[in-house]
Amino acid sequence: MRVTNAMLVNTFTGNLNNTLERMGQLQTQMSSEHSKYAHISDDPISLIYSQQARAKLRQVADYQENVKTAQSWMVSVETGFDEMNELIKEALDGVIQGANDTLTPYDRTNIAAKVKQLRDQMLSTLNMTQGDKYIYGGYNTLGHLDASGKSVAPFEFNAATGAFTYNGDSLATAVAAPYANDVVTIDVGVSAQMPLSFNGTRVAIYGYDSAGAPKTLIGLFDDLYNSLNNTNSSASDINKYIGELQQAQEHVLSMTSDIGGRTNRLDLLENRYDSDEINYIEMKSNAEDADEAELIMKYKMAETVYKAALSSGSYIIQPTLMDYLR
Repeated sequence: MRVTNAMLVNTFTGNLNNTLERMGQLQTQMSSEHSKYAHISDDPISLIYSQQARAKLRQVADYQENVKTAQSWMVSVETGFDEMNELIKEALDGVIQGANDTLTPYDRTNIAAKVKQLRDQMLSTLNMTQGDKYIYGGYNTLGHLDASGKSVAPFEFNAATGAFTYNGDSLATAVAAPYANDVVTIDVGVSAQMPLSFNGTRVAIYGYDSAGAPKTLIGLFDDLYNSLNNTNSSASDINKYIGELQQAQEHVLSMTSDIGGRTNRLDLLENRYDSDEINYIEMKSNAEDADEAELIMKYKMAETVYKAALSSGSYIIQPTLMDYLR
């Protein structure tokens, strides 16, 4: 077939435009933080991997935030148990002193005053808060409403009557069952939840007597106070509280151990999510980022081809009268 100059020119301009378009793509990649693609059609597979990595990074970020929140709660809960343990130890010291027959009723009254302060502090510890939330309040983290509609702390104690309540319910009877699952949890992984604290009744009730009635920390301290404050109490009457306080201490220490296990698990999760974050960032980079050195090299090659095409085109395109007139 006959090849005309017009055919040569059309082929030349088509190839020149393709080379220029390729240079434009490379220039766009270099000016857009070396991204492999500017449109979905540029690299659909890389885009899919990029979106998957971005979704995973968002998920990991959410779990990392939840783990930090849980760790903060664990610190507060453990602090509360440490304080309870110290209060029980001080009460044990008071019992050991008060069980001495050489003490006068006045001496025991002084010890009773101390135990009363320990009782009130125990109530304050049970009503500890993390920020504005009661850590042992179950779902009522902001407190519960009393008969007048006022928000009050989860645990209440009436020193005159000895009534000890949790979220408005008396702890004189076994009320643990309705609150069995009454504890705030948080997502720390896929289908993995962790309680942020303990059920309030589990914290306050350290055992049950022979009749099945619950024995509470506040009730124990109040009974000890009344016994020490009673001038008719003997050393044996006071000495019996040693076993009760030791049982209460074992109860608190068992929950402290549980918190330690949760804290260790949170530390492991924190390390895992930090590692996952690095992996997904690398996955995202591999899917999105072009190699800078390779990108520059390809651009220089395209630029060389473009200049060579322009040079060869000067021989293909025939001169016109206008070229001579210039």
